[in-house]
Amino acid sequence: MSQASPEASFDALFVVSEVSEETKEMSLASIQIFIYLACLLGLYDRKPIASWGYTFFSTPTSSPFSVELYNAVEFLKTRHLLATDENKLVITQAGKRELDLWMQLGRFSDRVPYLRGSTGASAAMPVSSVEQGVALEPHLARAQKLEVPQELLEDGNLAQVYAQFAVLKTSLGSDIPDYMVPAVVWLSFLLEQTDSSGK
Repeated sequence: MSQASPEASFDALFVVSEVSEETKEMSLASIQIFIYLACLLGLYDRKPIASWGYTFFSTPTSSPFSVELYNAVEFLKTRHLLATDENKLVITQAGKRELDLWMQLGRFSDRVPYLRGSTGASAAMPVSSVEQGVALEPHLARAQKLEVPQELLEDGNLAQVYAQFAVLKTSLGSDIPDYMVPAVVWLSFLLEQTDSSGK
């Protein structure tokens, strides 16, 4: 995996594998959104942003967007671990075997609960709702309105997310079964807030 970020490669394989169980296929944009949500869920536990291993940007054409994730997906396609089917990505049998091997490595164990929480949200709500909810994350929403490329998830821009997660943690308690619960509750809150303000 010298040609691509190991973390981004693992994340892409994991997300395509988990979500495609339900939807059968995913776009690159959807992969970026689910992994961005997983990174946000790390903030729920006050994990440092830098610990995720790569960054995301808001651009006029795609938000959130990670160059490392894009490169990882291209690399996984050349290795035949992911395949393209009419502009959608699917995991191959070789990809499933590779993911099983990577799952046994301690290197990726810290990120799995957040990735599982993120992808688990697609079982509780439509993928389109997950995508719409993530687009309403306060800093991402502000960045998209400006239409100027900028780095996302910088500490100075996360006060609102931290405040929302603090309320969520108080409401749900610390004994949550998995991160799918705060993911779904938070995304539902963002979507309802927008619906209410639009009325």
